[in-house]
Amino acid sequence: MSFFSNQFQVKCPYKKVNLSWFTGTVNPCPGLYQPICGTNFVTYENPCILCVESMKSHGKIRFQNDGKC
Repeated sequence: MSFFSNQFQVKCPYKKVNLSWFTGTVNPCPGLYQPICGTNFVTYENPCILCVESMKSHGKIRFQNDGKC
């Protein structure tokens, strides 16, 4: 799964891991602040975090636009 924008491309390294069972907080992503908006209109700190949330939601949450929602 890849997220595309006009500034960067992020490939999700977690696509083979089923995280749908996990309800806690996990952050395997670097501490990079690069706000990105998901299709659920939540602003994520960076594309990696959006990627993890997308995996947890079975692809229901996806890239909407760069920047805050």
